[in-house]
Amino acid sequence: MRSALGFLSVLMISAGVACAELPPELPPMTPLPLAPGPVTGGTIKGDPAAGIVPVRELIEANRRDEDIPMAEPIPGETATPSAPDESIPNAEPIPGETHLQLPPQGSPSIPPSAFSPVPVPQHETRVAILGYHDFSRTLPATEMRMNTDTFRAQMQALKTAGVPIITMKDFLDWKLGDKQLPAKCVLITIDDGWKSVYTDAYPILREMKIPFTVFPYTKFITGRGSAMSREQIQEMLNNGATLGSHSVSHLYPRSWRAAQRKGTQAVLDLAAREIGESRKILQERFPGSDVEAYCYPGGFVLPEMITKAEEAGFRAAFTVIPRKVTKDTDRWRIHRYMVFGKDPKTFTRAVNFNTPSAPETPSPAPAGHEQGLGSYPAPSQPVFPAANTVVRSQNPDISISLAREPQLNPKDMEMRVSGFGLVNAKYDAREKVLKWTPSRPLRVSPVTVQVRWKVPGGNIWQTATWQFGIAEQEMHFIPGNLVK
Repeated sequence: MRSALGFLSVLMISAGVACAELPPELPPMTPLPLAPGPVTGGTIKGDPAAGIVPVRELIEANRRDEDIPMAEPIPGETATPSAPDESIPNAEPIPGETHLQLPPQGSPSIPPSAFSPVPVPQHETRVAILGYHDFSRTLPATEMRMNTDTFRAQMQALKTAGVPIITMKDFLDWKLGDKQLPAKCVLITIDDGWKSVYTDAYPILREMKIPFTVFPYTKFITGRGSAMSREQIQEMLNNGATLGSHSVSHLYPRSWRAAQRKGTQAVLDLAAREIGESRKILQERFPGSDVEAYCYPGGFVLPEMITKAEEAGFRAAFTVIPRKVTKDTDRWRIHRYMVFGKDPKTFTRAVNFNTPSAPETPSPAPAGHEQGLGSYPAPSQPVFPAANTVVRSQNPDISISLAREPQLNPKDMEMRVSGFGLVNAKYDAREKVLKWTPSRPLRVSPVTVQVRWKVPGGNIWQTATWQFGIAEQEMHFIPGNLVK
């Protein structure tokens, strides 16, 4: 049996997948009394350490990253400012551009003048919420697992620049109350409850006096294998951490889809068990913890989840949509930048506050294509995947035929894809087709594509925008590093 489980875990790792679901029944943990401890927050001050690498250009000027939600961290950055009317941010590197890398034991230099601890009127504040999962000093980085030295470098960068790092209480009191915060703040969150949060991330955060929120799901609080124990979580809470909920079981979308087929009441009942019960369990196991924040597993959201989260007493819920949070952001769809282990540049993008936020607009729910398709009418140009259709492949060719247009210059055309930003699409001059194939799976449906081109001799961009859905792929809601 042990060898069979090991073989299954290896298969999960090789699938490159994203968050865990444990067996339904696990023995309860014995409660421990709460020991009071200090709560830290606010501006983190510090002097540059000897090993810090000054890379001022890592924080780009004039980046417009607030326009439409993207489901995942992005694989790179471009140095070209976006035009004012663009709806999808630049992201993926273009050949010939230079992109600075975060040294594994160094830190980017964030201009200290960019941040101030002085509170401002509430609507002038923007918060970048960073989301992490797992850490390791020895195992290779994956999407969910970050190298511990890289994490230290990122935290040191925040400290060196004097970035105001706030507590969850600060955030909620600002978002839902009258509290004033600095104009540019960061909030640190860590999902699931991996043991490495305690062994790797927590010592760094405690050393630097950086507050953070941990979002475990209750069935993973066992202390077995790669899971944190109750005692480890309690120690972190005693030293400045905040406790939120990541549900009871971290259910896959298929469980919610099965409930939907039974009707709305079935979904409400499931949400009550997964969301409402999770708060009760955490409050019982960790007396004194308010547990006011909920984190949707995999960013999967249904209206019934929001209903039950509010009924359970949560004050806000967090997604995986990478945007800055403003006072106007929907409190049940709070944005976060998920920092992938293989793509720490998301950190750079998150702490770039050099452009004002775009107004909040309703966004398609990442829960599934049926809630989001149809936001854009089909363009007149032939496109693939066809507008408002659903495909099974997570790496489909994405293309548009520009045969009806005059002779075009490939330098005057570009494609942007949600979750990737500006991509390196190739133009076939003979077929007059602009095409790009994703370098990694498309994880959240619907996918929004925007193509722009200029007619020769003109300076006006022509635009085609469309959406398509991805058939549900449940394996991508399982952690890619289940076994350590």
